[in-house]
Amino acid sequence: MRGAMSAEPKDLRESFTFLSISSSHLIFMRMFSYLPLKGKSFSHPLSRLLQLWNHFAVFGFNAMWQGYGIRMIQRGDVEVDFLCEDIITIGFTIRYIVMRIKREQLCRLVESCEKLWDLLEDGEAVFVRKFERKGYYFRTFILCNALLMAGSYSIAAPFVRLPPLEANGTERKILPFRFFMDVQEEPAYSIVFVLQSIALQFLDFMMVMTETISLYLIMMACGYLRSVRNRLLNLKGSDSDPSEKGEAALKAVVGCAHFHQQIMIYCEDLSKMTETLFLISCFCPIYNVSVTCLVILNTEEDNLKFVPLMLYNFFQFFLCQWAPEHLTVESDNIAEAAYFASLQPQAPSHREKINRILYYMMMRAQKPVQLTAGGFAPLSIKTFGAMTKNAFSFFMVLRNFKN
Repeated sequence: MRGAMSAEPKDLRESFTFLSISSSHLIFMRMFSYLPLKGKSFSHPLSRLLQLWNHFAVFGFNAMWQGYGIRMIQRGDVEVDFLCEDIITIGFTIRYIVMRIKREQLCRLVESCEKLWDLLEDGEAVFVRKFERKGYYFRTFILCNALLMAGSYSIAAPFVRLPPLEANGTERKILPFRFFMDVQEEPAYSIVFVLQSIALQFLDFMMVMTETISLYLIMMACGYLRSVRNRLLNLKGSDSDPSEKGEAALKAVVGCAHFHQQIMIYCEDLSKMTETLFLISCFCPIYNVSVTCLVILNTEEDNLKFVPLMLYNFFQFFLCQWAPEHLTVESDNIAEAAYFASLQPQAPSHREKINRILYYMMMRAQKPVQLTAGGFAPLSIKTFGAMTKNAFSFFMVLRNFKN
């Protein structure tokens, strides 16, 4: 464990602060009004102006997609790719509303997360940062893909033309994204084109941040739990230790127990805040996977265009299970670390007190943190594998029945 710590230069380890590793997450949360602006409240005029812009962006985003859906119904068409995109739109909107309702709770969670940082000892910040970086890289990967996809639509749209509605008519221009009306005339087309291109880039940031807020909070909790585990594993003593060393060992164990207790309180609050978000985040991707698989199964032409959409939703569903799995594993590891710490020889004057505290830590860690979707579906890699297996078994039955 000490070797892992020494892998980072000492001056780099000491430069880590809560704000230095959390700045990008906090900036995005403030930008989208999930947290108040720095030094201001939610009721501040500047905060209200930013909230109004975010509401307008989400409303406009929904107006474009839902308006296009109404036009589609009026034409009597059924576009499966639109249905999948609309599920993503509705899922994001619901998560946005839930986060707006729970933003006071989010503020308290971020404050608790910062207070936990103050309980770290020298050299432990590197462990928290390693877990935070995992969430950061996942977020960056999703954001880059979303921006790349939106940019490719904007670049390709001017070069694509639809056939005319009449025999001798002119080819029709298309917009990069869904819109509630058919715009062909200039300058209306150019204005809508530019507005869509700018707005969708901003909304990509909003959608990705809304989806990964829980990821950041979970990975920070994992880093704190790893710090507690390493403290326990590094606890050493001897039967011949004097009373002063026994007192120091007792103080270290009490510090571990207090740190662990605060992390568990933080995780309980985190579980309450995220259970609705995870329910939506799990339902929407698995629904889209079901729809795309059925289309690929039943359609012989142009079915390959649904494969990227299916893979994207699989990745989104996997991400919902991956982070909670990490949290469960790290919280479960505390029991093993406390057990091995209890086997270390300690000063006779404090051995009983130390082992009693470690025993209570082991008992608490026997029930690891388990995040859920809606309070009833446990989130883990095992759940992901089981649901994926059942889904593919179902589609194989349908395929065999069709054949």
